[in-house]
Amino acid sequence: MIRISELRLPVLAGEGEIRRKAASLLRVREDKIRDFTILRRSIDARKRGKEIRFSYTVLLSLKDGGEERLLKRLGNPRLSLSEQKSYRIPALPERISGKSREEYFSEYGNRPRIVGFGPAGMFAGLLLARMGACPLIYERGGPVEEREKAVLSLWKDGRADLSSNPQFGEGGAGTFSDGKLNTLVKDPDGRSRFVLSEFVRAGAPEEILIDGKPHIGTDLLLAIVRNIREEILSLGGEIRFHSQYHFRGEESSPLILAIGHSARDSYRELLELGLSMRPKDFAMGFRIQHPQALIDRALYGEISEEMRKALGPGAYKLSFTNSSGRALYSFCMCPGGYVINASSEEGGLCVNGMSCHSRDSGTANSAIVMAIRKEDYGDGRDPMSGILLQRELEERCFRLCGGRIPMQRYGAFRDAVSEGERERDFLPEGLGDGEGDPMSPAFRGLFSEADLSTIFRFGEDSPYRSLNCFNTLFIEGMESFSRRIPGFNREDAVLCALESRTSSPIRIPRDEDFHSNLRFLYPCGEGAGYAGGIMSAAMDGMKTAEALSADYCAGRIPWKSYREIL
Repeated sequence: MIRISELRLPVLAGEGEIRRKAASLLRVREDKIRDFTILRRSIDARKRGKEIRFSYTVLLSLKDGGEERLLKRLGNPRLSLSEQKSYRIPALPERISGKSREEYFSEYGNRPRIVGFGPAGMFAGLLLARMGACPLIYERGGPVEEREKAVLSLWKDGRADLSSNPQFGEGGAGTFSDGKLNTLVKDPDGRSRFVLSEFVRAGAPEEILIDGKPHIGTDLLLAIVRNIREEILSLGGEIRFHSQYHFRGEESSPLILAIGHSARDSYRELLELGLSMRPKDFAMGFRIQHPQALIDRALYGEISEEMRKALGPGAYKLSFTNSSGRALYSFCMCPGGYVINASSEEGGLCVNGMSCHSRDSGTANSAIVMAIRKEDYGDGRDPMSGILLQRELEERCFRLCGGRIPMQRYGAFRDAVSEGERERDFLPEGLGDGEGDPMSPAFRGLFSEADLSTIFRFGEDSPYRSLNCFNTLFIEGMESFSRRIPGFNREDAVLCALESRTSSPIRIPRDEDFHSNLRFLYPCGEGAGYAGGIMSAAMDGMKTAEALSADYCAGRIPWKSYREIL
């Protein structure tokens, strides 16, 4: 088949025009094309305004064959021979430990266990269920129907249910987020397409199969997660909600560890059992809100409402590095979304960004975070030291406003910082006056104004004193960002604290077969430090299920043979 990349067409072009453009590029009649598939669609906004285009990647074949000869004759680097790879779920042995597969997994003690039912645990469970392994899944939180009620209660009164909240419960932290499905993970085996296809089977719109930056949204994810759960149950899997798993020194059956990055008590329990862990870099900072119209105009220019609707709300990705090598960057940008109270512990407060599928709040938000290096929070000996830093700052934020989301206008934050550092000039270089598009903050949860300049402020004897650079870096970054998006540094942009759960501050080492140093335990997903979002976590869960299947096929399970190996 022929793969055509960078097929640029007007935003409002239909599939017929795409086919005609492909035929023209190949110098063949349109009726000679068959098996035409759009693989990818992305926005090309290098020329703003009416010159914005969609850039397509398509896969097709010719009725008369001869694709290879044609490509040699044309010599166009945008054309290549390609086949769309379909993912195949590995098979388990027909017989295990002298029993048929069905008989072996009908025995309760032989069933593989999964701890955590976020994207990693969900897709590990889905694969194992389709293999016939009847997985037993433990999730400390509730099913989405109950979890949604608990989250709405948190947003109403500021008190978190410690087991069902924006971090814990069916679907994991990604269920109450923007629902982005893009990933930078290389995917030669078709796992990414498989995950997207499963979401579509469960109710997601088909457009996610081709969008360069696919997105679902919390309102749709709630139903999609429930539908995937129902399939796992129909295949013989079991899901125990409201069941926090407590680990033992040795398990009777293999265990996939798919906890999220907020399962801090589980980390402690596993560390005490001797599971190897290492601190890792992560990031923390604030969320910032702007009018979505300001972002759209900066990215798209002046366009018609019809084009704007076809393109969807604009999304940005920004980064800045100061003269000392400190990095500040945008993270998990939510077009047309909300800043939510995402807390999961008593006395602590953190935020996240969330969007519905329509992304129609009128407000854009993104985390603006500083890279936190391992040496910023410890000497590397205590794997839990990054969590201690997160907790200290989350507790500061809770105390600032008594459990409400602390927020502050950017101009007031800049002035508060400059009051403490008069020798520096922090006056904005861009617009910064708040004129033009009205700023209407979009929150899910109670909020109050506070002085955010006090959050990243530490004494000279504090182990975290290297983070005192945050306020200065944040303002320098904001002024840099405003040169790319005019008005980004506007006085009335709304800062919200604290964005602290960007990724796990811990990595659990595993070998090439996905084994931890506790050989019965297979760590995966965000909580183990191997993923950073819905897609990468789901794909890592799949890889872990594949590793478990390989161990069954190699006779390394059941454990008697394992102990002989050891």
